[in-house]
Amino acid sequence: MTPLRATATIDAPEGAVRRALLRSDVWTRTVRALGARAEVAGERVGPWAPLRTGDLFRVRPVAEPRGGWLWPPRSLILRVTVDGDRLPSFELLAGPVQEFRLSLAVDGTGSHTRVVADGRLRISPGSPIPLQRRRARQALQLLFGIVTLAAREQLVVVAGAVIEDGRVLAARRSRPPELAGKWELPGGKVDPGESDAGALARELAEELGITVAVGGRVGADVDLGDNTVLRCYRAGIIDGRPTPTEHDAVQWVDAGALAAVDWLEPDRKLLVELRRGMSGSRP
Repeated sequence: MTPLRATATIDAPEGAVRRALLRSDVWTRTVRALGARAEVAGERVGPWAPLRTGDLFRVRPVAEPRGGWLWPPRSLILRVTVDGDRLPSFELLAGPVQEFRLSLAVDGTGSHTRVVADGRLRISPGSPIPLQRRRARQALQLLFGIVTLAAREQLVVVAGAVIEDGRVLAARRSRPPELAGKWELPGGKVDPGESDAGALARELAEELGITVAVGGRVGADVDLGDNTVLRCYRAGIIDGRPTPTEHDAVQWVDAGALAAVDWLEPDRKLLVELRRGMSGSRP
């Protein structure tokens, strides 16, 4: 068994680094940088979907390079596990080595985060051990570089001010426990490469079963920390009636009752501008 350890200090908050380490595209980009192909297979798979326990990470070789050595010599299949700290680990199910495991740990201090990658590698008889070990270390260093870039990207969470007949739609959180029972403007994260309007329309369709037209901004960005901002847009319903799938209740709130709702704190910061925009139903 060959132990592998690599560490890096990344100039980004811990929360941003954790999000980057869960991004499917961070791992597939790392493999592509090494000259192979990669894909993630699992529930709700997409180019930027977060990794989930049970996902399969597949690495396939490309055409043999001029040096005459193909990496990997044949396809790899690794099983993903996401632990209680929301960090992924990988276990080899099939490939040219006997065993490979990789786990991660992070520790943040202010705007800097230390990442430790621990791996175990058991080489099959006849495989070039120094080359395999060197490739594994190279992969970890490339991963750290790509995680650094991804963690520095600003994450946008979009919220929809769905306004109809002078009332705005509020949705009640059911999780996590510390937020359960609080109300928010429905929405969600913008995936890399996705527009704010596209993300909001997608999230409202998934969360509430409605098709909306997305309009102009409501208020300024609200800083959520960890390189994340909340950005609110007006929205008008084109089709469907709000039926919560991820919240446990919804309600229509008129301008006079806004202050009485038990809003999440970031949403509460939007109330002044929201009240001004509740005079009509068009987005």
